Amino acid sequence: MKKSISVCLYFFTCIVFSQSVLMTINNEIIYTNNFENNYRKSLELLGTDKTIDNYIDFNLLKQYALANNIENSIGFQTELAKGAEQLKNSLFYPSEFLEPLLRDYYKKILVEKKFQLLVFKNEFLTNKNETYKSKFINSIIDTIGNDPLRFEKAVSKYSMLSDFKKPSYLNIFALNKKMVDAIYNAPLNQVTTFVDENDNIYLILVSNERKYLGEVSLGQIYIPDTSRLGKIEIDKVYKKLKQGESFSKIKDEIFKNYNVLNKNNILSNEEVYTYVVNQIKSEPNNTSDYSQPIKLEDGYVICEYYFNDNYDSYSIARNKIYNSLKKSEEIKRLNDLLILKLKKQPFYKENFIHLSNFISSLPQTYNQFTDFTIPNNETIITIGDSYTLTLNDILVNLKKYLNSENYFERNQLIFDYLNKWGKDNILEFYTTHFFEFNTAKKNYENIKDQLLIKYALNLIAYEAQNDKIGQKKFLHDQAARLTWKERIEGTFYYCLNSDIETKVLNWLKNKKSINFIKNQFEDKREELIIEEGRKTRESLNLPVNKKLTKGLYVVDSKNRRLIINIKKIIKNDKMSLDDLQKYYLNEFIDYKTSQTIKLLKEKAVVTLDSNQVKRLKDIYK
Repeated sequence: MKKSISVCLYFFTCIVFSQSVLMTINNEIIYTNNFENNYRKSLELLGTDKTIDNYIDFNLLKQYALANNIENSIGFQTELAKGAEQLKNSLFYPSEFLEPLLRDYYKKILVEKKFQLLVFKNEFLTNKNETYKSKFINSIIDTIGNDPLRFEKAVSKYSMLSDFKKPSYLNIFALNKKMVDAIYNAPLNQVTTFVDENDNIYLILVSNERKYLGEVSLGQIYIPDTSRLGKIEIDKVYKKLKQGESFSKIKDEIFKNYNVLNKNNILSNEEVYTYVVNQIKSEPNNTSDYSQPIKLEDGYVICEYYFNDNYDSYSIARNKIYNSLKKSEEIKRLNDLLILKLKKQPFYKENFIHLSNFISSLPQTYNQFTDFTIPNNETIITIGDSYTLTLNDILVNLKKYLNSENYFERNQLIFDYLNKWGKDNILEFYTTHFFEFNTAKKNYENIKDQLLIKYALNLIAYEAQNDKIGQKKFLHDQAARLTWKERIEGTFYYCLNSDIETKVLNWLKNKKSINFIKNQFEDKREELIIEEGRKTRESLNLPVNKKLTKGLYVVDSKNRRLIINIKKIIKNDKMSLDDLQKYYLNEFIDYKTSQTIKLLKEKAVVTLDSNQVKRLKDIYK
């Protein structure tokens, strides 16, 4: 009895704890259970007091953003919409459905398969027994062997589909998943069979495979002429490229002369593929280059490749694979799985007892059906508060599509209509109300809160940049710290190379003015950069222990030679307002941020439940 009482007390205590208020911040209520779930990692790492203190800071910044109407700004709304879309992409389909599918596509995408496909015309196999079918198919397989040319001939004679007659590399999103699996499971250089869900029989020949390069775009200069004149023309183009002429300019000229654009699927050409592979291996950091002339079946091409992205890891490839998947036929199957799961949610309710009674009450003949009505318009399906399907809706649909010839199909028509109505509306409801579901809602609110804090900090930074009075006070209050022990006042000449360094030194020794030296490089300003002002010796790469006087010094400065014309050495040089804005503005912004938070805390009304805090401390020691 005592044991059962203690168990009851334990559960009661847990319920009370989970529903208890940990604190309020300006009348905003924060529940202990929510706080613990959201900040468990911080509680474990930083402890209860520090986590609560950080939370109060963040919450006050969020309230500061809302008070300044940041939530309605265009920038905030744009960034929130982008974050929401990314969240939707990551959570829309349950991970148990989506992730195995995406990972399987990723595994396949790394290796490209060169394949051919034959799907038998009905006339060759319809109404034939299995023995005949087997002998017929095996005889064709024997005739083909593993020869792609013979496979092409067989496609011409027997196939109802000629799209994959010639060997080509598979776009894994162009065919349904079962077919793609069959192609990837097929042995190399051996014809295999595949039967789809409609009992169509296919032959598959995979004649080659290769590593996927990643996302590669090709610019092309294409001349549709295989004659000697075409060869002469492409060689001229290649010579112009070698002499430094623009690829895009030549491409535009060729387009005007020949009225052609790009060749499709040029990367599937083995020579082009090999060229790109070799370029990537030899110059992995090169973003673009052009090939030598390559002969194709119907002309010549010089291609320029752009290596946009590789698929070295699943995390890099995932979003691109997912976006391709959404445009493919496979998304229908994924939607079907999602719908089955959504139908188990509380917002979806159905009553098929009324439907069964309705079906039983339908007349046996179409003539009788024309005058048929229902006594009670019962509801069959409801989806949230947005969608309702009634018996009258079903009856209207039946009267629209049924006639004396197809009346015997009435039951099938009912279930087809139910299926389509359910699919369309449950997906629409889920899409419209996506951010109202628990997991999505929590993540969406987190994104929104993080953005509010980001924009609050941006606002404080903007105000700090324009707060000249505050900056002057900061300089005064921090004068002891914001003083350089030593700074060099002078002119600094950053020379591109040693030749320019020699010229500048000679001019300076001959007392030439700064304006005179600037004018010598008026059209070549990148060769000499001139700055005036005060700098520390560390920033100029001058030795720390070397005694400096007025005059000229030459040092290395990154990828340039630096000539320093020292005019004055200043000891204990106090920072000016310009210096603060140029070198230490971020420090003032940090100061301004901490002061703003401090002021918000002073004005805020914060209450903490000591019992709840103690309970958290007991758990997260």
